[in-house]
Amino acid sequence: MKINGPIATLGAVAFLGGGLWLVNANEQSDPAPQPAAVTAPAAAPTNTAPAVRPAPVPPAPLPFGAQEDFVADLPIKSGNLALEIRVAGTKAWAYACDNEDIEVWLSGSAVNGVLDLASADKLSRLEGSHRGNTVVGNLRLGEKSWDFTAVPGETSVF
Repeated sequence: MKINGPIATLGAVAFLGGGLWLVNANEQSDPAPQPAAVTAPAAAPTNTAPAVRPAPVPPAPLPFGAQEDFVADLPIKSGNLALEIRVAGTKAWAYACDNEDIEVWLSGSAVNGVLDLASADKLSRLEGSHRGNTVVGNLRLGEKSWDFTAVPGETSVF
């Protein structure tokens, strides 16, 4: 009898179909791990204001020479206030005058390129530093104050 051929074929197909069904059912109940999605790291939230750039730091003062003179004209309401500075070694003197109401003498130290001068009554001060070939600073006379840059020049009172 030749019936065995078709029955064997049907059995083989059923066996193969059952195996495929089992494999498919197994994949659905235990899926293979999927590759993890690559994401960029989340930026940390910031609660601060934008960074502020610090002010540039001025260069260190330069030491003064054996003797140096500096002059500046400071604008004031009635014209100009003449400022003369003399540095000799570690001592310094300054004279400020407007040829009307203001006339002040100051004296003090000139150490490591830094001036620290005061009037005899301590009501007036001059603070400055040697920057290149200039002196940059502040002159305070009582309640009034002026920033200045004094350049090398001949003084008339020293």
